[in-house]
Amino acid sequence: MVPIVRGDLTGKTVMVTGANSGIGFEAAKHFATMNPARLIIVCRSVEKAQQSIKQIQEETGYKNAEPMALDLGKFSSISEFVTQASKTLDRLDILVENAAVATMGKYIQTEDGWESMLQVNSLGPALHVLLLLPIIMNTAKSHSVVPRIVVVSSEVIFFANIGSDAIAASNTLETLSSKEYCTPEVFATRYQQSKILNIMLVHKLAELLPTNIVPVALNPGFCLSGLRRDAEGERAAKFQTNGEGSRQIIYSAIGGKDEELRGAFTSYSQVLEISDWMLSEEGKKAEDKIWVEMIDLFGKLDDRIPGIVAECFKA
Repeated sequence: MVPIVRGDLTGKTVMVTGANSGIGFEAAKHFATMNPARLIIVCRSVEKAQQSIKQIQEETGYKNAEPMALDLGKFSSISEFVTQASKTLDRLDILVENAAVATMGKYIQTEDGWESMLQVNSLGPALHVLLLLPIIMNTAKSHSVVPRIVVVSSEVIFFANIGSDAIAASNTLETLSSKEYCTPEVFATRYQQSKILNIMLVHKLAELLPTNIVPVALNPGFCLSGLRRDAEGERAAKFQTNGEGSRQIIYSAIGGKDEELRGAFTSYSQVLEISDWMLSEEGKKAEDKIWVEMIDLFGKLDDRIPGIVAECFKA
């Protein structure tokens, strides 16, 4: 078992999405033992967040956890969340984008009309990160610290890619989301594709943000989390515990060296090279094209995005 990284988070603010169960909850407990000034527990409902906070307090004695509600399957929820957060958060040192869904081969659309794994696992977290960037960058500047943006990806990125037909389409994201495109064969790798997009997001953030912000993606390992709650028998025995998987979140959040982790993909507390496809010319083309499409989409969803892009990213 990889040892847990320890640190002193006194005075700092940590936010964890999907913190009501699985590795998100276990990571939140670890953070609580390091004395952050504020620990923001983000779940789909305030009630779920409050339940997690009660358990965290009982198990760790930490009393400064705060609940916030966020539904990554609704773009309006993300915008409203950041509007409220901007009123109450004076700093954000560690942001952990952990929430995700796996629909087990079922094509399900969100209320916004997007395929649910694409929106909840990829587009939603990306919009959430971008809207929080002003707070994160102000934290770096005002407190002379190096905030980290931690995005939970997966080792499944090695088992899939973005189809060349989707890359060649006029809009790759809309193509990936369409029911017509999502044949059973294509959809069999949708979860993997959503995790590839997580790494693409981290790459672009590292490319465009100042060096005093550290975006990092990670593989928590195969964990018996809510995503795989139906596993049993020999299949379940192959998984790590959520406690073991959460250690990878902590490593990416406070471990290693900033310059080594910036834009990296970590696995078992080490920087791991991404897949050959992602390193290929086609993979890089897909990354650039999808980034442009995301920024265009987000600008239509929230009028703060163009200003954030102009202010936060290098020309």
